[in-house]
Amino acid sequence: MRINRFNQNISRLLTAVALLLIFNLRGHAQDPLPAGQNPQNTVNPVDLIDVIRKWLNKQGPPRSDTVVRGVRNVSLLPIVGYGPANGFVLGAAVSMSSLLGNRENTQLSSALMSLSLTTKEQLLLCLRSNIYLPGNKWFIQGDIRFLIFAQPTYGLGIYDLNADVGFNINGTELSKSVLAQPMRYNYIRVYETFVKQVFPHWYAGVGVHIDAHSSIEDESLKLDTPNAFITSNYFYSKKNGFDPTHYSTNGLSVNIIEDSRDNPINAYKGTYAYLSFRVNQQIFGGTKNSTMLYYEWRNYIPLRKSKPGNVLAFWTWGQFVTSGRVPYLALPSIGWDTYGRSGRGYVQGRLRGENMMYGESEYRLPISRNGLFGAVAFLNVTTASNSTTGQGLFSSVAPGYGFGLRINMNKKDRTNICVDYGRGLSSSGIYFNIQETF
Repeated sequence: MRINRFNQNISRLLTAVALLLIFNLRGHAQDPLPAGQNPQNTVNPVDLIDVIRKWLNKQGPPRSDTVVRGVRNVSLLPIVGYGPANGFVLGAAVSMSSLLGNRENTQLSSALMSLSLTTKEQLLLCLRSNIYLPGNKWFIQGDIRFLIFAQPTYGLGIYDLNADVGFNINGTELSKSVLAQPMRYNYIRVYETFVKQVFPHWYAGVGVHIDAHSSIEDESLKLDTPNAFITSNYFYSKKNGFDPTHYSTNGLSVNIIEDSRDNPINAYKGTYAYLSFRVNQQIFGGTKNSTMLYYEWRNYIPLRKSKPGNVLAFWTWGQFVTSGRVPYLALPSIGWDTYGRSGRGYVQGRLRGENMMYGESEYRLPISRNGLFGAVAFLNVTTASNSTTGQGLFSSVAPGYGFGLRINMNKKDRTNICVDYGRGLSSSGIYFNIQETF
């Protein structure tokens, strides 16, 4: 009983702090630095490439920390891990950046590609990109995935957070929970957004969105047996007229974006805001008609001019079904944002809802003068709804918190290797990534 009360008090405290930071603090709008400038409070900035060159006794002139137009900057991170749902995981992630126009008026373009294979016959191929054409006249965002996948789901809404869901690495749980409902499925996601600059830092345009789930297997579903068990996917699908073994959500969107960040990979200052209204229709190959509203807002506040990497960062997003019905696996869920970074402290898919809102604040600081090492501390909070049980947004919340280490992998575009430890209610995890969480 005392442990439960302690957890409840910690949850309330973290939730209050996170909400205060995310929704009440505001940064002042600032003009970004030209894309090629990379301020450092260092003498001779050092990254992991410099360290490796030194180990290998490679002679040559010092490497510049300035991005040059037309030159690709590439960073590679191997992926090695293990989890009961995946077996052994082996793969690689590649971060790429390039300046496609003059650095005085063009933002840095970037892409992150990862490929992983597992001993349980799973394939995970992902490509995310942010392309700024010369003069920032056009901004093209992409999120393409092909997954032969396995992952448990935990139902809709915020429930049973004090029940143990174990420890996880990069969203893969390492201990089984009685709440978990194991699933296997294939997933294809194609999101491409094309927006044109209408004012400095402001863009408007359209997008194409495809979410196709197929070969869905509810491994814990038991029908017509003495120990019958109805899974959340099966119940929701049957209630809303979906085939629980396959469904698609395909549509077009109208988008408005504001981006004044000084660097989209690792911002020291500026703002990113995104508003999207998506219309899913059967004529586009979707299972049912629906509409969805999505917003995202990020803000980066520099705390010390003498240390540009000393930053207070904020992130919030929300996704809402405004009409019709959306399939179970296409509903908003923790860890299924573009880069899979939300909800540190919880396993991917642990929190899901018909509508969802998420907020996070992070303090970033350099811890070595040469810029090689940095650290972060973060708080986050999630709320989700479930119309079947009557749970609405903000009637229950799931807080998380943690800290992490940063290693400068490429000083030209500020790409970091990120290692974070996060805790939620009765769950925790270690997260390895390349590029910042947001």
